[in-house]
Amino acid sequence: MLKEITIRVESLSKTYKLYQSKRDFVKETFHPLRKQYHNKFHALKNISFNVEKGEVIGIIGKNGSGKSTLLKILASVVTPTSGKYHCNGRVTALLELSGGFNRELTGIQNIKFLGILQGFSKKEMANRTKQILDFAEIGEYANQPVNTYSSGMYMRLAFSLSINIDPDILIVDEILAVGDLRFQQKCFRKIQDFKDEGKTIVLCTQSISTLKTFCTRAIWLHEGEIVEKGTANNIADHYHAFMTSPVASKAKKDVITREKHKLALLATDSLAEKYRKINWHNLQECNSFGINTKCIQYAGIINANSNQNIDHLEGGEHVKVLLYISNLEKVKNPSIHLLLNGQSGLSVFRINSHSFVQPLTFNDDKPSIVTFDFVFPKLGNGQYTLSVGLLSFKNKTKQYIHWVHDALVLLVINNDIKYKMGTQLVVDTATVQAQSAY
Repeated sequence: MLKEITIRVESLSKTYKLYQSKRDFVKETFHPLRKQYHNKFHALKNISFNVEKGEVIGIIGKNGSGKSTLLKILASVVTPTSGKYHCNGRVTALLELSGGFNRELTGIQNIKFLGILQGFSKKEMANRTKQILDFAEIGEYANQPVNTYSSGMYMRLAFSLSINIDPDILIVDEILAVGDLRFQQKCFRKIQDFKDEGKTIVLCTQSISTLKTFCTRAIWLHEGEIVEKGTANNIADHYHAFMTSPVASKAKKDVITREKHKLALLATDSLAEKYRKINWHNLQECNSFGINTKCIQYAGIINANSNQNIDHLEGGEHVKVLLYISNLEKVKNPSIHLLLNGQSGLSVFRINSHSFVQPLTFNDDKPSIVTFDFVFPKLGNGQYTLSVGLLSFKNKTKQYIHWVHDALVLLVINNDIKYKMGTQLVVDTATVQAQSAY
């Protein structure tokens, strides 16, 4: 049985004119020979796809890949340069949450006015107004002009209005969390309700975990073109591999070529046999500092039991993180450090040879490989980064030889509900009982 197509995009392109100054725009506008003073920026390049009713499709890609432009076109905010698109049903777009309000009108007046623009009658909007205000939680400010609102109240009302007018198609551009923590959670629950009701959702995101847990299909955009379309899991894995190892990734050579990464690959044939099959990540373009900022050159992570490369973790695995170190001058009392950073940038844990009283010895003339061998902790689903560093300790004073921020990007995905609770640390086993208090 054929499913209903709710969004159809055919050969869609969008080109912007970029001017160096307003003066160039005026000169071009009034030039008698129509001389051009602009450069062209191709935000979208001849893309096509269909979205079926009830699908949750994720649009993923780096900043500047064309994601927001695509969503604005689908929401009829931006006109395409060429091609066509069709959305079958009422569309609500959460792009710029404050867009569309008349700042001189009150909150209630804006609700009624924008509801009528969406095709609702005055009677229908009168019935919906209380529902919208209850969700927004702005109290008596509903009767005040919008220009008196704080930015938080402004966004609350805009989100509530967009989400509570019963759209057939919901378009969301990364702006999912507004207001305080409790209101953020309410927003996520409301969008989840849309998914459960079988409505069509187009979600722009850069979160691998959101793509895997929330979307049914995905589109990977890069420089305005579709790199790949497919299941959310496959696209997430391919995009993650590209973003974390742009040189070593074999999946998308055309994208890698356009990126023009000028990094030297590690000559694995010169390594010991056990290190040759590791996906070594070149750290040259990572942010780093220290007095010898080229010595930690490559990093990799493998499963310690199978010696296989790791694409993602579930938590509780026995892993090895390996560092390739060369160009090392003599270091007194060296200490090697490994730091796991959470999604908020805060430290989750740190391992270093100094604290574990494990002295290190390096060969000054030949490269060395340092191995961290440990059980990866059970953490909530999401992305994490590993930073690595080589320090020297002398008279209780530490000196940074080379510190590399975010050397490796790790993805934790576990289908167990305990890993989906939004926490950083997961308690795997616990006993919960209820007893009489008397």
